[in-house]
Amino acid sequence: MRRQAVAERGSPSVLLAVEQLRRRVPGGIGVYARCLLGGLAQIAAEGDEVDVALLASRPPGGGPDPLAAFGRPLHTSRLPSRLLTRAWDHGLSRAPAGYDVVHSVSVASPQLRPSSGERLVVTVHDVAWRRFPEATTRRGARWHEAALRRAIRSGAAIVVPSRLVATDLLAGGVAADRLTVVPSGADHLPAPDAAATDALLQKVGVTGPFLLTVSTLEPRKNLHRLVQAFGRVRDSLPGPWPLVIVGPTGWGPGPVDASPADDVVFTGPVSDPVLSELYRRARAFAYVPLTEGYGFPPLEAMHAGVPTVVSDQVPSVHDLGAPGPAPARVVDPLDIDAIAQGLTAVLTDDGLRSDLALRGTAYAATRTWRGTARAHVELWRSLT
Repeated sequence: MRRQAVAERGSPSVLLAVEQLRRRVPGGIGVYARCLLGGLAQIAAEGDEVDVALLASRPPGGGPDPLAAFGRPLHTSRLPSRLLTRAWDHGLSRAPAGYDVVHSVSVASPQLRPSSGERLVVTVHDVAWRRFPEATTRRGARWHEAALRRAIRSGAAIVVPSRLVATDLLAGGVAADRLTVVPSGADHLPAPDAAATDALLQKVGVTGPFLLTVSTLEPRKNLHRLVQAFGRVRDSLPGPWPLVIVGPTGWGPGPVDASPADDVVFTGPVSDPVLSELYRRARAFAYVPLTEGYGFPPLEAMHAGVPTVVSDQVPSVHDLGAPGPAPARVVDPLDIDAIAQGLTAVLTDDGLRSDLALRGTAYAATRTWRGTARAHVELWRSLT
């Protein structure tokens, strides 16, 4: 009966659980959720409309719900975010009935009502807590492991952003026919804001060329090795080109005891228009995490034409890459000397810089949120 109803409508009805967008720091999963909705709006404008509603906890504060800006029907719980996630964990709150597909954008997923006939989809962005447990809190690792195991036991279809994550799940016993690899887009940042960026750089004392990195400040991002590598090369650079670190504070100790006196500048989080302009102005970009499920920042940098140094553990650059030379200088994130050599090359070798800028821009252009949205719609339709 449900398949007949879907056939009559021509498309499944989908409930998208976007609880990550309620988080104080939505992070890369928040980018994925927000931009997937943007991609769905793009393909809807082209005539491929899908009935998508949103599910989340109660909105913070007393004002309008920020999720209303997406123009989708909303299901909001009476529970705040943290309590709703716990209720999902224990099956005390379940997804509303009446949808063909319930898709959670992370392993923080509602369970389905018994015999509902709905299909569950869960996006698993990485299994970093298994790869580098020392770079994850014990509490966080326990929660992620339990949430992933619930998703696996539920029989959910699983979306992953890269072959790397698919391989990890296959090794953990997930059947291949449950996995769908869907790379994310790179075309999501808005137009740059030059005036606000001028004000920021003036505030932090940056007046000329700089090396840029963008990430949450937490151990998995490997910032302490990046800072050490930069310290080894900074005196050999043609000028005082600081390392500018952009991003919110996560957990754990700071990257290192570094300061503007070491030519290391922390800006904290910035708006997307300022981030766009920082990419545009940066002489080079570096991103060397210990592991990633995908990795948005290097794609964003390459989309802006910035020559990039990237960890060999970032799938968005090499795991899903086109044939031929890599679009970035790829380094071992555990080898400080290799990182330092990569930084020197992309900061000073004009031939390499030009080549990487061209290849990176071309590569990033192949990653669109329109394409990501279409892949999701194809999956949803295949399940109903």
